[in-house]
Amino acid sequence: MNNEKYYQQFLENNSYPRSLKSLEVIQGFSSIYLRKNGRKIINFSSSDYLGLSHHPLLIARSQQYAAKYGVGASASRLVTGNFEFYTELENNLAHALGKPAALILGTGYQTNQSVLQALLDPRILGHDPLVLCDKLSHASILAGASNATRLYRFRHNDLQHLRELLQKHAEAEQQKFILAESLYSMEGDEADLTELIKIAEEYQAFLYIDDAHGIGVYGNTGWGKAAMYAPHISVIMGTFSKALGSLGGFVACSETIKQYLVNKCRGLIYSTGLSPTVLGAISAAIELLPQLNEERQRLLQLSQRVRQFFSAENMDYGASTTHIIPWIIGDAKKTLRVSELLEQKGILATGIQPPSVPIGKSRIRFCLSSAHSDEDIERLFEACMILIKKEA
Repeated sequence: MNNEKYYQQFLENNSYPRSLKSLEVIQGFSSIYLRKNGRKIINFSSSDYLGLSHHPLLIARSQQYAAKYGVGASASRLVTGNFEFYTELENNLAHALGKPAALILGTGYQTNQSVLQALLDPRILGHDPLVLCDKLSHASILAGASNATRLYRFRHNDLQHLRELLQKHAEAEQQKFILAESLYSMEGDEADLTELIKIAEEYQAFLYIDDAHGIGVYGNTGWGKAAMYAPHISVIMGTFSKALGSLGGFVACSETIKQYLVNKCRGLIYSTGLSPTVLGAISAAIELLPQLNEERQRLLQLSQRVRQFFSAENMDYGASTTHIIPWIIGDAKKTLRVSELLEQKGILATGIQPPSVPIGKSRIRFCLSSAHSDEDIERLFEACMILIKKEA
């Protein structure tokens, strides 16, 4: 019996109109410059939005924590992996995000998946909750909500559709949950948090906002979009693996929700805690973030400049208003070909195919960083111009 035949069939059938993915070896020597096949290339695919992954303070603090605490937690936080500095880190997070408490977990994906599974547990709620989720929410949010029997996905950023779904179920006694992101990673567009809050309060819904791509970039002190509305949001989710330069996920919430998650969230209970080296880098990033206003301003200015170029060259960037800017090409094979041609010009910009994006919406996703120089942006423009002329 061939126990692997179904997996082989998946690879051979390839039901999506796309090329199969593979793992490529890339050597990084800075926040935005990489070496691949012996060539230096500029990275426009990283979520290191402020260039902190190579910041001297993060590296030094990581080394300091490793020397003092070792390199592994060796157990879950509920056993012996809850180091003394967690309390300070979580208190600082809670204060920065305007919530009473915070909880650190292993990764962003794990955070969304396991926290939502715990929050939506019908055995705790006494019934199957009514869950309303943006159509383009991250896979980790969908994974967390996958067990919900009453899951409705409203059209992307269409809050009138959300309202219609809630109105349809207005008389339902079940707890209502609204799941959304402040900033969507494939579109680069933003949710209307003011209106989401208004709707959540009108229908007494639990509002869960993933601010993974906003934290670090937005807000007066860099703590994202959701923090500005913290009293009106039930849970704010974020990561340390994007603008904060290292690894890990977290939620900011009430003390009640935190204690519930400590006792119910499988991603916390059954996972070994983060390495002290990572937690050292997290400590440094939290300390640095309020000081990086110039970097945030530069990133937003670069983003505006790239969008203006795309507009002038009739490159479809959808509804992007942020530092994530897609070039929507449509056909998956053509998108990968464009990505390969860009790489030949020294630009790393990954082609995104189904199922990460809808069929017919394949794109090159450009993720900008404050560490990109003006020369890097000009190199990007030159490479795009060559491709546009070639395709014309």
